[in-house]
Amino acid sequence: MKREYIYTVLFTFVVSAVLTAILAGANAFFLPQIERNEELAEKRAILYVLNVPFADDSEVDTIFGESISEQNIDGLNVFTKYDEDGTAAGYAVPFQGSGLWGLIRGYMGIAADLSELLGIEFTDQNETPGLGSRIDEEWYKEQFRGIQLVDGEAVLTDDDGELLIDAITGATSTSNAVINIMRNSTASILSRLEGAL
Repeated sequence: MKREYIYTVLFTFVVSAVLTAILAGANAFFLPQIERNEELAEKRAILYVLNVPFADDSEVDTIFGESISEQNIDGLNVFTKYDEDGTAAGYAVPFQGSGLWGLIRGYMGIAADLSELLGIEFTDQNETPGLGSRIDEEWYKEQFRGIQLVDGEAVLTDDDGELLIDAITGATSTSNAVINIMRNSTASILSRLEGAL
């Protein structure tokens, strides 16, 4: 009886070691493609928030290289979009904050005169599938385009105090988290940009 347990333990150990080696090998083999996909996703997000059109992934590197430059402003990675005449048209800045289940990360586009949001894009979020994860849907993100920035803050309510952003039905906590992230992030980011520009 004792011998059967030893064989079971050894068999389990050998199978686990073989499968671990296969997974490690697959990860090493595909790592360059994984890193390339992450780089493309980041570039697409930056182009999206700065309203730079592109048709497909084959154009992303070219368009990004021609119209976007990265710089460090007060410890903040800022991606600047330039017009054809070389003047700054907008900035893409990373943001992050707490969602319902974890960190929500992304980029926000800010006009060159710091007067309005050009757009937002989420690059990482772990919100509830089918509910909070709907913050990735186009209709939700498009609500942030054109939000005015006044006195270093995003104006997310009208004169009566009503939110200008429609919440996601069934995902109130995530919707509120995004609003809080945008309020906190824009205030912090704008104060750093205003001091450096």
